[in-house]
Amino acid sequence: MIEEVTNCGEIRVLEQEDGLLGDFLGDADNAFNVLQRLKGVRLSPLLKRTFHRYNGLGLYWGGLGENASLGGEFRLVQLLDAIIGGAPAWLVQEGWPEDQRALHADFRVFDSQFYGGVGTFSALRLQDSVENPEIWYFNVTYGSLKLDVDYAGYMNQLLLTRGIYYWQYLFADVPPEHYNFETIGLGLRRSIDFLKENFPDDDYSELSTRLDDRLDRWVNS
Repeated sequence: MIEEVTNCGEIRVLEQEDGLLGDFLGDADNAFNVLQRLKGVRLSPLLKRTFHRYNGLGLYWGGLGENASLGGEFRLVQLLDAIIGGAPAWLVQEGWPEDQRALHADFRVFDSQFYGGVGTFSALRLQDSVENPEIWYFNVTYGSLKLDVDYAGYMNQLLLTRGIYYWQYLFADVPPEHYNFETIGLGLRRSIDFLKENFPDDDYSELSTRLDDRLDRWVNS
């Protein structure tokens, strides 16, 4: 996917990070065994399908010409580092409401978008006895939303969307007070059309349907 983006004539790559490959982790079976032994965390075998060993694998890109306002971004860390690293300290400090601090304490960030400064990240919600953790999307201005994909589903959608900004909202129940989704929706519409044009071998019909559904609910709520 990274090669496809960097080779696309309608895209400029603004930043790229090729993180170190954690060879010491071995295959997914070994890595998951290490995680259970070190942290007592048992993950579902379903997550092995999209396991990767890269730490700090990122891409920040933008469109060209009339599409200069479009773009995408991701920065991935591998699951062991995300889980062992714990929750971001600033999310559990005094000042957050107690219920949000409790939620944030479960977060283990595996994808962030810090090059463009949009203040968002995606995290596993690590809970006792939950082998396939929930995935949450955090916006520093508007808070957190639970996504209706698991980790494997998230990684598959990241590959499909090439990390376009706010694609995660297509997999969340977005309340009107959470975000001006009409504005975000217009940007997503243009971004999906851009992907259709430049990556015609991929099927974006589900993303378009999800966007229509959310715009309808936002406008009629």
